Amino acid sequence: MYSLYKFVMYLYRIGLNLLDPNVNALRHMPTHIRYFASIIIACFWCLAFGLYFGELYYIGYNMLGHRAIISMVFVTWSAFKTSEYFYGPGRGEHYLRQPDRSSRCDELSDEQREELAKKI
Repeated sequence: MYSLYKFVMYLYRIGLNLLDPNVNALRHMPTHIRYFASIIIACFWCLAFGLYFGELYYIGYNMLGHRAIISMVFVTWSAFKTSEYFYGPGRGEHYLRQPDRSSRCDELSDEQREELAKKI
């Protein structure tokens, strides 16, 4: 019985970490993008559960609801992986980088700065 309690508490902690924007995979995004992504994900989850629980009398709607919920799991996973890829640690703009400790130069040269500005 104690192991079942530990399992339930483990799932509870995972759920809290998934919902906390300072801990989940969206934490590296800028605040306004993280807010918008959270709203979009929440809207689609509401739509998925609305389809799932909205009409249980007909099997077609129930199957559509299952498909919506399963697809939302993958959409959420994809959003988290995409945010890690684009906004993860070390993914910032290179012209804002910290100076290299091994070099004696504290800044980028003007040519390097112009090259990076043209790429953006």
